[in-house]
Amino acid sequence: MRKGKMVAAALVVTGVFASLEYTSIAQPTQPAPPTQPTPPTQPTPPTQPVLPNRATLSLLDRQFIIDAAQGGMAEVSLGQMASQRATNSAVKQYAQRMVQEHTQANRELLRLASQKGVTPPRDMGPKYRAAMDRLMQLPRASFDQAYISEAGVNGHLESLAVYQRQAQLGQDPDLKAFAAKTVPIVQNHLQVAGNLTNKGADARRGRNDSDDRRDHNDTDDQRGRSGSEDHNRQGGSTR
Repeated sequence: MRKGKMVAAALVVTGVFASLEYTSIAQPTQPAPPTQPTPPTQPTPPTQPVLPNRATLSLLDRQFIIDAAQGGMAEVSLGQMASQRATNSAVKQYAQRMVQEHTQANRELLRLASQKGVTPPRDMGPKYRAAMDRLMQLPRASFDQAYISEAGVNGHLESLAVYQRQAQLGQDPDLKAFAAKTVPIVQNHLQVAGNLTNKGADARRGRNDSDDRRDHNDTDDQRGRSGSEDHNRQGGSTR
C-alpha cells in the first residue's frame, strides 16, 4: 500500500512538471522592441574668443586712446601741410618723417582700440584744428619756425606726457606696452625739433649780426664821406 502511495505521488509531481513545461511552450515569444536610431552628433561650434569690451578698460586707458589718437592725427595733418609749405629742406624732411612715423603709430593704436572694443575719435579735435588754422594763415617766410615750434616742440611735449603717463599708470597691458615702446620715438621727434629750433635761432642771429655789421659799415662810410667833404670845404675856404 505504501508503494502505491509513492507511485501516486510520483505521478502527481510528473503531471505538475508536464503542465509547467506545456505552459511555457504554449506562451508566444514577445518580440523585442525596435531599437531607436541614435541621432547624429551635432558638431560643437568653435569657441569664440572673448574680446574685452569698453567696460573692461579703465578710465585712464580709454583717455589714453583718445589723447594719443587725436595727437597722432594732428601730427600727420600738420606734417602734410609742412611738406607743402615749408621752405627749409630740413624742416620739410622732418615734416615728411612725422607723416610716415605717426601714420604707422596711429594704425597700431587703431588696431589695439578695435581689439579692446573702443571706437577711437575720428577727428583731431578743436585744439589741433585751431593750431592748423593759425599755421595756414602765416606767410611762408614765417611758417617753418612756427611749424617746428607748434608741432615739433609743443605737440611732442604733450604727446610725451600722454605716453609716459600710460606707460607708468595704465591698467591694460597691451596699451601699456604700446605706450612704453612709443615713448623713445616721441622723445627723438622732440629732440630733432629742438635742434631745428636752435639752428633757426642761430640763423636768425647770423642774419642779425650781418645786418648789424652792414649797418656799422654803412655808418663808417657815411662818416668817412662826411669828414672828407668837411676837409674839402675847409681847404676851399683857406684858399
